[in-house]
Amino acid sequence: MKVKSVKDRLPSKFYDTFTFDTFRPSQSKAIKAGLLDGKSVVVCSPTASGKTFIAELAGIKRLLEDGGKMVYIVPLKSLASEKADEFKDKYEKLGIRTALSIGDPDSSEGWLAKYDIIVCTSEKFDSLMRHKIPWLRDVKTVVVDEIHLLNDFHRGPTLEVILTLMKKLIPKAQIIGLSATIGNPEELSEWLDAELVSDDWRPVELFQGNFYENEINFFGIKDNIEIGKKVADETLSIALDTIRKGKQALVFCPTRRSAESTAQKISKLLESNENTSKLSMSVLKAASSPTAQCRKLSDTVLKGVAFHHAGLVQKQKKAVENGFREDKIKIICCTPTLAMGVNLPAFRVIMKSLKRFTGRRGMDWIPVLEYHQMTGRAGRPDFDNNFGEAISIAVSEKDRDLIKEKYIDGKPEEIVSKLSVEPVLRRAILSLVASEFVTKIDELINFFKGTFYGYQYNDDFGFEYKVEDALKDVEKFGFLNIQGTELKATPLGRRVSELYLDPSAAFDLIQGLKKLASDFEDIVLLHLISSNAEMYPWTNIQKKDYEWLEETTEELVDKIVTKAPKEWDYEYVEFLKKTKTAVLVRDWIMELNEDYLLENYNVPPGELRNKISTAEWLLYGASELCVLLGEMEKISGINKLKFRIKNGIKEELIPLVKLRGIGRVRARKLFNAGIKNVLGLRDVSTEKIAGLIGSEKVAQSIKKQVGHKRMTEADFENF
Repeated sequence: MKVKSVKDRLPSKFYDTFTFDTFRPSQSKAIKAGLLDGKSVVVCSPTASGKTFIAELAGIKRLLEDGGKMVYIVPLKSLASEKADEFKDKYEKLGIRTALSIGDPDSSEGWLAKYDIIVCTSEKFDSLMRHKIPWLRDVKTVVVDEIHLLNDFHRGPTLEVILTLMKKLIPKAQIIGLSATIGNPEELSEWLDAELVSDDWRPVELFQGNFYENEINFFGIKDNIEIGKKVADETLSIALDTIRKGKQALVFCPTRRSAESTAQKISKLLESNENTSKLSMSVLKAASSPTAQCRKLSDTVLKGVAFHHAGLVQKQKKAVENGFREDKIKIICCTPTLAMGVNLPAFRVIMKSLKRFTGRRGMDWIPVLEYHQMTGRAGRPDFDNNFGEAISIAVSEKDRDLIKEKYIDGKPEEIVSKLSVEPVLRRAILSLVASEFVTKIDELINFFKGTFYGYQYNDDFGFEYKVEDALKDVEKFGFLNIQGTELKATPLGRRVSELYLDPSAAFDLIQGLKKLASDFEDIVLLHLISSNAEMYPWTNIQKKDYEWLEETTEELVDKIVTKAPKEWDYEYVEFLKKTKTAVLVRDWIMELNEDYLLENYNVPPGELRNKISTAEWLLYGASELCVLLGEMEKISGINKLKFRIKNGIKEELIPLVKLRGIGRVRARKLFNAGIKNVLGLRDVSTEKIAGLIGSEKVAQSIKKQVGHKRMTEADFENF
């Protein structure tokens, strides 16, 4: 379809931004399906086939013609940031304002009312809806990127509830679902009352094969490639072959450890590259203090190789991604999370293994859907690749044949609702009642009948009993009242919902807060929040940990408010993990650096930041709940511990860290030099401060903040 054929149907200033004259196949099909007439669509087409622009065609047209808002929902914060930047660059000149909302879960973020495009994660938008955002009815377009994640146990239920609410509260809104991999797109489209747009065109051809006995076999679709036995490891052989071709590759590994070790092995076979020295230094210094992991990443980056996983801090991830885009990094060894939408220029995608450890079942084959998400990263058109190659490592002839049958020729699994699990139901019920989206039992039942679960299992009468049982649990927690058929959240329940806490986890937290002494020790409160389900997954235990953890548990058992299991079983091991998490956080606020924490707890900086962020959020929630519980005398101690966790400091550094520009490292330098509070800073020269912290500019800022007036001790305490 020619672009000029829709010229009269689009605002002229939007049309004038187009730099192409022909729509891609999926875009043409979407337009013919009623996209420009406001019809909802589910688009199922390969990566890089132009799905995002389908959403933009609908959303930007409606924004310019009718006003209102477009909400763009993505699964990950990193992807949200990327999309927000992209929309700002493209549409700010048209007077369209884009906002990124991925922060505080306990905020309605009123400033969003001034923006036209709001990019957020599903969890954040769920949180906004719980705060009764006044601009919800202004939403004209709802875009769900990676809509197949309805199938995910963690993200799926939240997304499903959001979409069900959207259908009820703003029925005229246009819903656009985007995915490269859906096994049952017809069913999903019918539920959303949307047109299905399905297409298999890719801008660059993708060749899928596997590597076995030193040869990449494309099964007749393309000539096989002889690699030869250059090195013992098959993954390394293909990676080196990719570099020799002047190309780049993503190597998907089953674990973080595998990603790191593979990157190291590849880098050892390469020479240092002068173009990467600055990048190498930036990843080394990204954490507050360089860790063994930072040094490992820095060393591999120097050779043009990197690893990428959740254990890295955000600065390191961005540096690696940008280095790859700039062609400074040739190989990224990563975990499958990177397959979820981040735009990277990979000529090849190499699957080191298509098996994952699944707990008690041991190693098992990954879902076909996940395989397609990874292979979709190969051959991106934005980076001058004429074709892409997706190569799976086969360790046997049997595996080679299975990979072809199950993955290369296979169909992705069907999306199945995950909403029926009781913890998920409890969270959804409290959210719906607290937000007053439903006020009666029959309204609640009807809401769930309108979900994807209700659509898929409309003859499952047992589901009503599940809803009623979950409802009784939430009432038992004290979070809502059931009077006949009427439902009403208690003040406590409303606050739990706004704080975005799981009802069961919130109940456990409340019970612990009631038992907590007013003059509690830090470790007691740390153990309480570390034991909370919201802190899951808890820190893993290594063999070397058992002895000291058992000793620590014996010391803590009479102090803590959480109950320790008496027998050595699964529950006891889980309890030890919670204890290890609590001690990890305690060592963080005792100012032990990230390198020490990685060495002693096997927790890398990225994972540590996640733990710290969750602990801070739980303590904020604890403080808020104490207000409603009447436990006012505990709030000051909780808030003090929250501040210390946020900054990783001992109590003595609190006055210094409250100043802008002073973090844990600078505060400790000042304190050790005898400058212990705001009064001390006022009495020393700018030059001395600059000498201690290494920055004249920050020293001047500090002097301005403390001022030159006479400050009393009370001023200092309240600073």
